Amino acid sequence: MTEQYVTQLETKTCPHLGKEFQPFINPQLDDPYSFFKRARKEEPIFYSSLFNAYVLTRYDDIITVLKDPTRFSSANSLQSIVNSTPEVIDVLRQGFPFVSLINSDGEQHKRLRAPFMKVFAPEQLTYVEASIRKISDRLLDGFINDGSAEIIEKFAHPIPLEVILTMYSVPLDIMPKVASWAKDMTQLFSSPLPPERQVECARSFVSLQNFVASLIEEKRKAPANDLITNILDSGLSTPELVLLLCEMIVAGHATSADFIATSIKLLAERPEVWQKLHQNPALIPAALEEVLRYDTPAPSMVRIAIAEVSIGEITIPQGSRILILYGSANRDETRYPDADKFNIERFQEAPVNHIAFSHGMHHCLGSSLARREGRIAIEVLSQRLPNLRLAPNQQLTHIPAMLNRGYTSLKVEWDIA
Repeated sequence: MTEQYVTQLETKTCPHLGKEFQPFINPQLDDPYSFFKRARKEEPIFYSSLFNAYVLTRYDDIITVLKDPTRFSSANSLQSIVNSTPEVIDVLRQGFPFVSLINSDGEQHKRLRAPFMKVFAPEQLTYVEASIRKISDRLLDGFINDGSAEIIEKFAHPIPLEVILTMYSVPLDIMPKVASWAKDMTQLFSSPLPPERQVECARSFVSLQNFVASLIEEKRKAPANDLITNILDSGLSTPELVLLLCEMIVAGHATSADFIATSIKLLAERPEVWQKLHQNPALIPAALEEVLRYDTPAPSMVRIAIAEVSIGEITIPQGSRILILYGSANRDETRYPDADKFNIERFQEAPVNHIAFSHGMHHCLGSSLARREGRIAIEVLSQRLPNLRLAPNQQLTHIPAMLNRGYTSLKVEWDIA
């Protein structure tokens, strides 16, 4: 980033917002939306030295970027928030060469994506619904007589992890270890970490890769009716299979878990809404679309400017990082009336036009699975615990991360029959 461009940006806009953008600490950690609203009005595009990126906050600007992958690349966009130390790089070299759907463009992206489009197609996922419901009921059976629970640990996080690993035919007893590796992988790319923690997370990432590689070899020797077996003849190399299957575990777990937990929080803190869903489960899908819009579980992503480009009044130099804030776009008042109001009827009849699952060629592959997991989780809870409510006097805070937005803890309670 040259001084000329930074000076240009600061003279054309209000330079203070770039310095004030601090999403990892409060008040923005728990309430980023007040800052986003201010930015959309005062400085919709600003440069953040924290992320070494131009930050986009308005829906229309973000859609412009997402619709144009030739000018705004995803290649090399998935990087650690802080610069990796040499020790981290040495650890990562012990794994497989890095490949990612998120981090790819053009024909390579299409080639990597094609096998998964088949296995995650909505019509192919019908068979998973019974498994999701069985897992949800079994988890709830484990604590329903307690009258209270930390619902993230007991319910929201295990559901999507068990679902994706069941699709991989992974035994239940190894799931806690896989969950720990996946959590560390997410932190490596999404949170500001001290050097020693970066090394720990890098080691977890390599461990996850080795575990998935062993699964692939098992399926080659003994094919089964599961997701891994179904993509073995896709033409992807072993390193590509390993890294993409790791990415599916992380993408299919963390954001879906945060989606479920956020849904519980937003719906259960409104008793009249929870009762509506209990009495009429058909309202749940539209209510969850409003959750996705109102408090987006995957709130941001990065693109790279292929050449010098102008967005609005700002000229962005070639090679610059661009941080697109889905969470801000989904609260854009020019797109959504009463954008800061949570309204479960918003999408009952209106078309779903939020970008919680991104847009264009990088639209989330697992969106249909995530929606099924969220719908069934809320159906099970609202039917079996009609008086579920948030536990009083708890301090809710969010995980300091950019790729996913979720609570560190969420306690709920209910009356025992």
